[in-house]
Amino acid sequence: MSGGARRLQDTYDRVVAAWFSDDAVGLRQLPGTVSVAVVLVYLVFDRFEDSPVLLATSGLFVVAVQVAGSVGRWERWAQGWRYVLPLAQILAVGLLEIGSGLPLGSLDMLLFLPVVSLALQPGVGGLAAALLGSAVVLFVPALLPGAVVDRVPPALHAAVSLLIIGFVAVGAHGIVGVARGQARQLERARDDLALAARNLRDSRDTLQGILDAATEQGFVATDFAGRVVLASPGTERIVGRAVSELVGGDVAGLVSAAALAARLAEPGAPRAADAANRVVLGRAIEGEMHREDWEVVLPDGARRQVELTVTERPALSGRDPELPAGYLVVLTDVTARYEERRTQDEFIGLVSHELRTPLGSILGYLDLLRMEGDRLDPEQRDYLAVVERNARRLRTLVDDLLTSAQIVSGSYALTADDVDVVRVVQDAVTSVVPAAGAAGVEVVVDGDPAVPLVSDAERLGQVVDNLLSNAVKYSRRGGTVRITVTRGATPAGSRLARLHVVDEGFGISADELGRVTERFYRSRDTRRRHVRGAGLGLALVNQIVQHHGGLMIIRSEPGQGTEVDVTLPDLQPPNAAQE
Repeated sequence: MSGGARRLQDTYDRVVAAWFSDDAVGLRQLPGTVSVAVVLVYLVFDRFEDSPVLLATSGLFVVAVQVAGSVGRWERWAQGWRYVLPLAQILAVGLLEIGSGLPLGSLDMLLFLPVVSLALQPGVGGLAAALLGSAVVLFVPALLPGAVVDRVPPALHAAVSLLIIGFVAVGAHGIVGVARGQARQLERARDDLALAARNLRDSRDTLQGILDAATEQGFVATDFAGRVVLASPGTERIVGRAVSELVGGDVAGLVSAAALAARLAEPGAPRAADAANRVVLGRAIEGEMHREDWEVVLPDGARRQVELTVTERPALSGRDPELPAGYLVVLTDVTARYEERRTQDEFIGLVSHELRTPLGSILGYLDLLRMEGDRLDPEQRDYLAVVERNARRLRTLVDDLLTSAQIVSGSYALTADDVDVVRVVQDAVTSVVPAAGAAGVEVVVDGDPAVPLVSDAERLGQVVDNLLSNAVKYSRRGGTVRITVTRGATPAGSRLARLHVVDEGFGISADELGRVTERFYRSRDTRRRHVRGAGLGLALVNQIVQHHGGLMIIRSEPGQGTEVDVTLPDLQPPNAAQE
């Protein structure tokens, strides 16, 4: 293509862009050009021209503006150059009004087109140029000698016209500014939405790949009714059933029917038609995370222990059919953990049982030696007291270990008998006084003088012993441990015994408070202070209280001490519980 043809093509492209692009500069000047041209033609044919030179100059201005808007290289020029075109049209209107010889203000309405064009420009520069140009065109002709004045004073007319034009310009500028801002926000929101959608698709595909690759855990998605809508391949390995068999069934079908029936038979269990699903979903129905261990029976009759973690799940969409909102159930096979725990409990039970016999013999001979106390000098009696104290401490630990192992294995039973809880507490206080004295802690008993209860005196003694020894162990020197024993009654009129133990110790942090009843758990502060113990006391208390049908509540704050409330009802004999 020759140089002339290229220039011609370039000019053609600019003209097309000026008239048909989103930023059509030439098209925006056309209303002003046409308006001025129509007025010029009218003035010429009706012979209203007072100054043909000014009218011709006005016409040349608008023609130049139209040509510049149509062929100018506006894409290369700064934004400020675009103010020139509407300002030139404003000047053309002023020349037109002076040259027409008509009364001032007759042609002021022509200013609206270039003024609005300037006001719509981004930034305040265009608005300022519009107001300044309008002021010049409106006020300067009124000051010229020989101006044709109608009944309205020209200065007043100019001021009023400027106000109207100014308000229109400011309003148009504000409206377009808001529109531009909203357009930019919408554009950013669209880009953010597109990015989020792309990330969501990538995340969904990544998650699907993880679910398909994970075989050590199972992932099950349900709707809010508890029906399975999606299951991962890892679920097949854990429950021994195909995904096609699981989808469409109830989430309750994942667990053992016998274990589920036992849970549904408990007091307070749901009774609705979807009760089985609600038991498995647990607290997730209220929006919380729910974690619980369940027994799962495989098709071949084998049994596994599976931990189910349930959380609420939003709806998902993608290449597959959309999944409705519901719950996500994560299945983890914990059979090995249960087997390891069972082996540990068997070993603990065996060792504890074997230790009881020699410990009983040692304590028996210590009692015989104490009967011969007159033959021992004071130093020997002190040695004997140390041996006896440590032997009894060892027996307490062995009894706790043996009781804990029996509870876990299911061989544990409580013997119902009439006891006075206050007497049990007093015996426990007598046992703990030496350790409290050595620690500089005072133990105070308060409450009712007698609290009768049907209970197992030995196991109740273990509960009180552990509560008091824990309180003394974690109290500050010079502090006080107070145990309050009171009687109470259930709404049905049955007897209750309440134990309230308060210490002035170091307290327990909130993140550890829920774990202090786990077997062998010792808090960070306990380990840091090198406090002796196996982490079994509160776990054993909680187990005995639960088997007794009671409730234990622990409240504590770091540096504020700890309060333990234990509520125990009358213990029902096994035959009475079955009737």
